[in-house]
Amino acid sequence: MKTKWLKVFGLFTGLLLLASCGDVNGGSKDAGKEKELVDVSAIEKKYPSYFKSDAEAVQVDTLKVAIVSDSPFKGIFNGFLYSDAIDNRFMKYTMNGAFPIDDDLKLILDSDETPIKVTINPEEKTVTYKINPNFKWSNGDPVTTKDIVKTYEIFANQDYIVSSKSLRFSKNRKAIVGIEEYNEGKADKISGLEVIDDSTMKIHLKEVTPSTYWGGNFAGELINAKQFEGIPMDKIAESDALRKNPLSYGPYYIKEIVQGEKVVFEANPYYYKGEPKIKRIEMEVLPSSQQVAAMKAGKYDIIFGASNDVFPEVEKLDNINIVTKKASYMNYIAFKLGKWDAEKNEVVTDPNSKMYDINLRKAMAYAIDNDSIAKQFYHGLAMRAPSPIAPVFTKLRNPEVEGFKIDLEKAKKLLDDAGYKDVDGDGIREGKDGKPFKINLAMMSGSEIQEPLSQYYIQQWKSIGLNVELVDGRLLDFNNFYDRLKADDPAIDCFFAAFGYGTDPQQMSLFGKNSQFNKARYTSETLEKALEAQISPEALDEAKRIEIYHNYDKIFMEELPVAPQLNKMEYIVVNKRVKEYDWKYDIDMKEFDWSKIEVTAKEPISDSKN
Repeated sequence: MKTKWLKVFGLFTGLLLLASCGDVNGGSKDAGKEKELVDVSAIEKKYPSYFKSDAEAVQVDTLKVAIVSDSPFKGIFNGFLYSDAIDNRFMKYTMNGAFPIDDDLKLILDSDETPIKVTINPEEKTVTYKINPNFKWSNGDPVTTKDIVKTYEIFANQDYIVSSKSLRFSKNRKAIVGIEEYNEGKADKISGLEVIDDSTMKIHLKEVTPSTYWGGNFAGELINAKQFEGIPMDKIAESDALRKNPLSYGPYYIKEIVQGEKVVFEANPYYYKGEPKIKRIEMEVLPSSQQVAAMKAGKYDIIFGASNDVFPEVEKLDNINIVTKKASYMNYIAFKLGKWDAEKNEVVTDPNSKMYDINLRKAMAYAIDNDSIAKQFYHGLAMRAPSPIAPVFTKLRNPEVEGFKIDLEKAKKLLDDAGYKDVDGDGIREGKDGKPFKINLAMMSGSEIQEPLSQYYIQQWKSIGLNVELVDGRLLDFNNFYDRLKADDPAIDCFFAAFGYGTDPQQMSLFGKNSQFNKARYTSETLEKALEAQISPEALDEAKRIEIYHNYDKIFMEELPVAPQLNKMEYIVVNKRVKEYDWKYDIDMKEFDWSKIEVTAKEPISDSKN
């Protein structure tokens, strides 16, 4: 059975870096009208997601891995409780893997080969978990139902949610019977978690919906209950159990941590697929300024997160394989439209917020030439995002929704009609009240082109008469950027970022009223209804589901809490001493994963021209 590992919604990874400086377009009315969407299939064909060498494998002790980032990792090492995309990079292939999914990105059901056998009973509204006896933690203890229950008790606990600023207790997961009562402090236990024995349990649901089959109602990874005994809920996010010595059921476990810089993994002797061939992984943060030099020198076996701006240089190297796949995230511009109410766990939209006028938001979207950015800056690795729906769910995208093509005249008219006029004739529009009007933009640093890119956006908006300035007059580093978004910093009016798609196509977890991932802090009755329809029982019917998502696409783009910008191709750089690497979404459970990685040379190979 073809599978990939279940990916829970990750906190958005931030705006990935564009490729070069210079003028994107001429700023004319017709710019972009004749442009076609970038065809990323050429990149997929040239650099497929799988390769295998015929060379003989040699025994080595250590695999060397890098993650390109100009910010340190935060160090919350659990595949469900993490909040930082860099943390997720460290865990994804080393510690995770409780729930495999099939070609349609749905949970694999009724299989004795999976770590946990999952059985859905729509009539009973139950999901049964039967834990494989070979599924063990890295200390040899079996994974038990106590671990599953404790995971739910943590992420649904209000003290934990407030102290950790957790994003996991979404409306979709409130489908579990009794979990809301537990969250509100009305019950000590989650009544819908029925434990039968140490290896068997039932999860009772209010309704069986499409999310049940895609895994969106459930925790995607687990914690070890024994490690968290006695830790107060408001102290878990800072506990050693998460940050220093978390147990693992994946192919590797954490042996050593250099905070913010490096993690050393060792092979898990109890891994249910068999002990990994390479015993040790050294994984570290690699500053973007050093990434090409590191590739040339053969410093690493695998490099994740390489910048798109260096792709032309990477293509020239003869010591690496480039591996690609469609990225599971979308870049967007978001507009701050309210705040998060921590007590009620919900978004509160402010109709008096600076960016509330839909014509203002649409005007800003029409001023950006995403087609030219994709072509000129991303070297074939991106295309304009027509809607918020993940590109892998092709049928769910409304074909009538095309996203935003640059149209400066339309942008100007929208502002005129909304009452943003240039009162004093200086080329900059005042607010509706006739007073000076400034928009504060938050963008992240990360490469030398971020500054000129920010100036491109600012200039485009100036061309339609809007005064936009960077928050604090500068680009923000990764952690500062997201910390301020989480805190609803009033200094931020709009921002560029990205969100990660999960395997479940529903977007209640991203834009719902009760989702902290909803960083725009926008909600409306129509949007909430469109989101609720995605997780309704009637959406189990495929034709109805397509209708629901097409309607959602239209409503979302009409209300525009965020303006979709780009969908991308991801690439990783794999040194040619690695014998085989498979990055497809449909990896067979019995075949490739990191426990199977082998190499054909004692050290990573350097570029011949180095």
